[in-house]
Amino acid sequence: MKVLNFYGGAGIGKSTIAANFFSKLKRKGHKTELVGEYAKWLWYQNATDIVQDQLYLFAEQVHRLKTLERYGVEYAVCDSPLPLNIIYNNTPDELFDQLVMHEHAKFDNVEYLLHRNDEFISIAGRKETNLERAKVKDEEIKAVLEGAGIGYTVISPWETDKMLLDLKIK
Repeated sequence: MKVLNFYGGAGIGKSTIAANFFSKLKRKGHKTELVGEYAKWLWYQNATDIVQDQLYLFAEQVHRLKTLERYGVEYAVCDSPLPLNIIYNNTPDELFDQLVMHEHAKFDNVEYLLHRNDEFISIAGRKETNLERAKVKDEEIKAVLEGAGIGYTVISPWETDKMLLDLKIK
């Protein structure tokens, strides 16, 4: 199973491009599933204490991916890639970071870092409630990817047709 990961800070368009690309793959007949951001679902339920538990959020995302792989899904489109757990962990922990990267490496990942166009979508209850904070998070994400040696392609949120070509999907 290929895991198509979209990275970027809040409001950059991860969920939008993931949904768009998921739709394109489904319409082309591929067995594809959208793996949404579990933390966002918890925010909508006001479960803010659970959202602080990155180990729990990480385990939930891994479980979802492993389940999809077990059932023969071709493409998992993910707007909350596993390495983002490192970025949002409030208590940095080298062993946790190693675990995240270890589990991430078990999948056939294709990594996309979204290019921010200075538009920002505010999400109630989220930490990055403004463009400046979101841009800082963008840079932290880039640093984690590069520090871990994870290669990525920079794309704009409207470049899903280019992604189809890059992945050789007809």
